[in-house]
Amino acid sequence: MRETREEAPVGLRERKKRATRRALQRAAVELAIDRGVERVTVDDIAAAADVSTRTFFNYFATKEDALVGDGPPSPGADARRVFVDGGPTGDLVDDLQAFLLSPILDDEEDLPLLEDLRRRKALIEREPQLIPRVMATFHAMEQGVAESCAARFGDDPDDLRPQLLATVGTAAVRFVMKRATWSGQEGPQNVRAISDEAFSVLRHALADQGSARRGP
Repeated sequence: MRETREEAPVGLRERKKRATRRALQRAAVELAIDRGVERVTVDDIAAAADVSTRTFFNYFATKEDALVGDGPPSPGADARRVFVDGGPTGDLVDDLQAFLLSPILDDEEDLPLLEDLRRRKALIEREPQLIPRVMATFHAMEQGVAESCAARFGDDPDDLRPQLLATVGTAAVRFVMKRATWSGQEGPQNVRAISDEAFSVLRHALADQGSARRGP
């Protein structure tokens, strides 16, 4: 395994930009839940987030972009580097779990994202026209995972192995997020416990299936 670099701390300016982006997304979702998407304007969203309309357009092109948001939390560059280099443990299932859950479990500041996901789910249930946009964000995240898996194995990103691993891994993470956010178990310990259980079941299911195929 190649040595990885330490992740640089996020600067104050970047944290402020991240906070503003999240504030705009949260304001957009709350207003849309309260009024309906058609009755919410960009000016409304900017005012609720206490920024100018010009600032809104520095982050999002349309109100729909703010409503859908950034999609599922995606692993950062340093988590990707560790995974591609064969880490952090050398066991594929454990490493895939650590990689995919890193945006949440490596930074407790990101745990409020779970509540954001809960609120966005409530919005999408009321405004199903947003579903294609939401699915596009999941697809983009899944493709990024496939590219990381391909880099780890030396495969082409379109090969079956990275594509299948990305599909199975991101499905497991969606299950973890669903179980955590919709059951109210949103603390880091509970999220970790749910993810440990989910990936353990995945590991044993694959092993049991292999044993069943071989037979006596």
